[in-house]
Amino acid sequence: MSGPLALWTCLALLAAAAAKPNAGLKTWGRFSKLPYPGDKAFLYDTFPKDFMWAVGTAAYQVEGAFDKDGKGLSIWDTFTRGGNRVTTGDVGSDSYHNIHTDLRAIEQLEVTHYRFSLSWSRIFPNGTRGSYNEIGTNYYRTLIKKLKERHVQPVVTLYHWDLPDHLQQTLGGWSHPELVGIFKDYADFCFQTFGDDVKYWITIDNPFVVARHGYGTGVVAPGIKNDPDLPFRVGHNLIKVRVLFILVSSTIPFPL
Repeated sequence: MSGPLALWTCLALLAAAAAKPNAGLKTWGRFSKLPYPGDKAFLYDTFPKDFMWAVGTAAYQVEGAFDKDGKGLSIWDTFTRGGNRVTTGDVGSDSYHNIHTDLRAIEQLEVTHYRFSLSWSRIFPNGTRGSYNEIGTNYYRTLIKKLKERHVQPVVTLYHWDLPDHLQQTLGGWSHPELVGIFKDYADFCFQTFGDDVKYWITIDNPFVVARHGYGTGVVAPGIKNDPDLPFRVGHNLIKVRVLFILVSSTIPFPL
C-alpha cells in the first residue's frame, strides 16, 4: 500500500471510529433503567480517601530474561516450546531490564499499590533453597525498595502459575504431596527476605486454573490432561499450601 493511500485509509478508519459529543450518554442511559437489583450496581459517589488504586502483573507475562542471571526454567518456559506454539514469554515486556521505566509508568499512573508475582525459579532455580540465586533475589529487593520510595505499596503474589520446571519433571509438580513442604520453605524464605517491606501477600493466583486447566484440560502449563482424578489431587495440595501459608505468615511481623 502506497504512503498516501495508507494515510487516507488510516484517516477514514479514524473518522468512522470517532464518536460525536455526548454519544456516550445513550450507553450510560441504559443503566438508569435496570430492574432491581441491577439498578444498584453502580455507586454514584466519591471514592474513600484510603481507596486502593492498583495495577498488577505476573512474572512470566512481563519479566522476560527467562534464562538470565542464573534463573531456572519454569513450566511456562517449557510449555510454550511444545506443540505448535509460537509465542513465548522469553522477553515479555522485558521488565527485568526495564525496571526504572516500569516504575516511572507506575508513578505516572499515580496508583497506590502494585501487585506483581515472584518468579519462583528466579529465586530458587530448581525450586529448592539449595539452589538459591542471589542475583534474582536482588532484582525483587530493588523493585520493592523503589516502589516504597515512590510511596507505592507492593502486593506480592508468591505463585502465579510458573512452577520451577525441575519440580515438575522430578516430582510431577503440584500432584505430589511433597511439593506442599517445598512451597512452605519457599514462602518462608520470601517472608523472611522481603517481609519487612511487604504488607500484602497473595498465596496462589487462581488455584482453580492451576488445578483444572494445568492438570485437567491441559490448556495452561504444565499442559497435562486425560487423568480425570488429577485436578482433585492437585487441588487438595493447593488447599494444604494455603493452610500452611496462613500458619507461616502468622508468625511474621509484617509492617502495619
